[in-house]
Amino acid sequence: MAEIATTICLIVLTALSSAAGVLAFARLGPGSASRSLRKIQYSLTGICVTGAALLFLYRAVYFNEGWRPLGAHVDGLLLISTLFAAAILFVQRAAIRGLSVFALPLLTIMLAWGICANAFTYEPFDTRSMWMVFHQASVYLGLLFFCIAAAAGALYLFVQHRLHTHRPSDGAGPMASLESVERLNIRAATTGFALLTVALITGLIIQTSAQHTRLGGGWWYSPKVMLAAAVWLISAIVMNVRFATTFRGARAAWLSIAGLILLLATFVAANALPDLPRELDDGLRTVHAGAPENRRE
Repeated sequence: MAEIATTICLIVLTALSSAAGVLAFARLGPGSASRSLRKIQYSLTGICVTGAALLFLYRAVYFNEGWRPLGAHVDGLLLISTLFAAAILFVQRAAIRGLSVFALPLLTIMLAWGICANAFTYEPFDTRSMWMVFHQASVYLGLLFFCIAAAAGALYLFVQHRLHTHRPSDGAGPMASLESVERLNIRAATTGFALLTVALITGLIIQTSAQHTRLGGGWWYSPKVMLAAAVWLISAIVMNVRFATTFRGARAAWLSIAGLILLLATFVAANALPDLPRELDDGLRTVHAGAPENRRE
């Protein structure tokens, strides 16, 4: 029953986020009543922040039986959605006008992904090890900042295109400056780089200390590890664009978008890995001793 309630709430939040994204896009059109659309858009985004936060807390306290904020993949996606929606509101009101046009579709994707993670591929996490807790937290928070960097990169390309084509604001109000958007991109990429570094270090500790893992013997060249290393390298480049003029501007924006795509591919590669044979996986399957066996629904 609780899982059904979670799925229903996620469907509602996804619909609200989609509506907010449509309104943000409509505000770019000529002759749009931007003030009224802006109020509705902000209200819908605020509802998404509140709803995702309450659902995350409900699952952390009640559904996961004790304070376990990251009990499963859906919890991590809820955490990202809550913080990302709040960041959209804060940054949009501060100085980066137009960011919601590209950030809200990402929020919708995260919420829709949460529906799939809860209804079809649900599997509890192993949270016995503190290294695993730090690893999961850094991975999801890193994904959050990569989403911000990618949205900023897309906005940079959009503003640059408008300047090159000498298009007016079409009644949508002035857009953010290229300097402010690039600054947001660099700061988000820098934070994401730090978190991804923690994720790689803790993942390496977990991998080398475990007798058997899902990655198998050649784990260091598995798709998950190679993709994660590529994302780390991209974020390192974007983080240092202020010192390397070759990668400034549009190149840094494209790299931020590519980094998010590769990070999402890393999640896909991790979830697509086949389970170990039962005789090699006995130790891992005792993680939830005394609790129901891990399952996929």
